[in-house]
Amino acid sequence: MRCFPTLLLVAALAPTAIAYGEVASQSKDIVVMQSPDLPQAAHAEGQAMTLRSPGDGRTYLYIEQQQLGRLLILDVSDPARIMQAGTVNMPAAQSFDFAGAVGSYGELVRLRNGKELAVIDFKNPRQPVLSPLGSQFDASAAEPVGRNGLLLSRVSAQAATSHEAPPLPRDYQIVDAAKPNAPQLLATVKMVNQELVNEETGTTYLLGADGLTVVRRPVVELRYRLESTYTN
Repeated sequence: MRCFPTLLLVAALAPTAIAYGEVASQSKDIVVMQSPDLPQAAHAEGQAMTLRSPGDGRTYLYIEQQQLGRLLILDVSDPARIMQAGTVNMPAAQSFDFAGAVGSYGELVRLRNGKELAVIDFKNPRQPVLSPLGSQFDASAAEPVGRNGLLLSRVSAQAATSHEAPPLPRDYQIVDAAKPNAPQLLATVKMVNQELVNEETGTTYLLGADGLTVVRRPVVELRYRLESTYTN
């Protein structure tokens, strides 16, 4: 009788058993979950996906399923027990590709029916909302600038008609995306030939047709100065 609690403890600490449909390596350090062990909705073909963690200990995987016109939401907080958390129906014309984070709750997406950009607001992780952006935003690539900024870029229209060897100059848009559903265009930099980033100060340097443009991040600068003062 005294051994019974010990046996229970050992069972509790043992790795989760491999379920039907899963494939494990000989050492059990790699497990491949296959269709029989995933929610039925995840069996359909998908075109794009992104991971979001809202800060409450949960993690959600969002899959854009074009042929079904919907966004599938899976709760992947426990990879061994993936559960369907919901679906959001979207018009077939609004199939899209994820392009980068926007602020704390948003995700920039590019609609496949053209060059239009949109933002999905994940503030309510089980009910995300897609909002197309205005025509002022035009980009083929996006990169984050700090927590709430975006640097959008595309090949310059002027460069696209020239016969220059790649890489072609690009036009950049600097965007304040603190409000995902209403991002603000701060500046446009034309014909950028080179971009450099100083990771220590968080500064981005853009060399374009009108000379140098500097994108600063004062919070990172302050942190760098404080750390430099402390180490010196």
